[in-house]
Amino acid sequence: MNDNQNKTFATDNFQLACYLVSEAIPLLSLDKTNPKRVVFILEESDKRRALTQKYLSYMAETEVHRIFSAQKDLKQMIYQNKSNL
Repeated sequence: MNDNQNKTFATDNFQLACYLVSEAIPLLSLDKTNPKRVVFILEESDKRRALTQKYLSYMAETEVHRIFSAQKDLKQMIYQNKSNL
């Protein structure tokens, strides 16, 4: 899911969002419109596209503690009441 006009990238893939956040791709907001699914809205960039390609190709490398930290932060945001950061 990509919106080039707004320069944002939207995904409901939690693991991908964790990886991108751990690699310093800015998380702009969460879309919790659907109570069964959260959509992560991230800043679009060439770096985001390259990182997503690495992730989808099983070529991604990062420090494990950064992934765990991003995962913890995103879970906290999901369970908060607000959707904008």
